[in-house]
This record gives sequence, C-alpha cells and structure tokens, in this order.
Amino acid sequence: MSVSDRFFSLVPDRQCGSCMVCCEYLYINSPSLKKPADVLCGNCVSNQGCRIYDTRPSVCRSWHCLWRRDATIPAELRPDKSGVLFSLSVCDEPRYLFENAYIVCMALKTPAAFDAPLVAATLARYIGEAMLPVWLSHAGGKTLAWPDDKLANAILSPVAAQSDQLADEGKIWLERYEAMLEPLQAKNARFHHHHSPN
Repeated sequence: MSVSDRFFSLVPDRQCGSCMVCCEYLYINSPSLKKPADVLCGNCVSNQGCRIYDTRPSVCRSWHCLWRRDATIPAELRPDKSGVLFSLSVCDEPRYLFENAYIVCMALKTPAAFDAPLVAATLARYIGEAMLPVWLSHAGGKTLAWPDDKLANAILSPVAAQSDQLADEGKIWLERYEAMLEPLQAKNARFHHHHSPN
C-alpha cells in the first residue's frame, strides 16, 4: 500500500470519543473561528464535546490525527490516554525540505511520553519504514528524529557527505521522497475536501 493511500482513510470503528486533544493543539484561523495552538477552544465543554459541533469550521471537520487514520497505531495510543499526538503534516510551502510531508509525534505534557513503550515502538516503526521524515515536538519546539543527522546532511548537501555511500543513500532517499510528495499533496487536498461539509 502506498504512503498516500495508507494515511488518507479513517480506521473503521475508531471514534474520537471524549478525546479533545486536537481542540487544544490545533491552530485555527478560519473566518468563523480563530484559536491559537496549545489553547483549549472556547467551544469545548468538558465531558460533552463541542458546543458548535454541527456548524464547526471545515478545518475541525477534516483534520484527523494518525490514531484515526493509521490502523497500525495501537488503540491504546489515543491522544488523551497516551499523552502524545501522532499526526501527518503535508505542507504546500514548507520552510525546510523535511517539512514537505512528515510525521510528527507531539508530547502533550512531558517529553518523557516519547519513552513510553508503545510510543517508542510506534516511533521506531515509522523510523524503520524510512519513508517520511519523523519529528518529535514538545512545548512549541520540534526536533528531527529521522533522517538522522548524518543522512539528513547527506541529503541536503551530497558533496559534503561523509562518504560516497552516504551520498548515494541520500540521493536515493531524496528521489523516493520527492516522488511521494505530489501524490501526498493531491490526496491531502482531496481528503480535506471530502471530509468538509462543502
């Protein structure tokens, strides 16, 4: 299954339930709702959910964390229960090569959450797949977990790579990554349109 197919459907029988992590984590700047990141939306009612659920903006309707999208993430890693939020970001105008499309694992309260066995195993699996960059995020900062420094430098600057083998690895990685980007961007646009009320 291609990366673009894998992440752009919802896992059957997985519902958000009482989890409202994205209602706090997401930055929202739509005409009907403006909210900074890391601040619980004023429309959230504890133990009840969203006060404007039926008229909520399209960003709220279409955004889903990877717990909802990727069946390989264990059920126990629901964000409100695990303290981490795995998500896929696809950017049209990234500031940095490894931000075109990437997986990010955000620790909601403490970076110690990255070391919890199921979280560490899920991170190791995404890194082991060697497909998309993997970032760790906490308190507004983020760190590139994969590609590691040596490979990342070889990708960004093949001439300065520590060895020809590393330069070749970087070239192969970059070609594969660039080939994935267009399908990912197209799928991302369709997924968000499909899950919007338009």
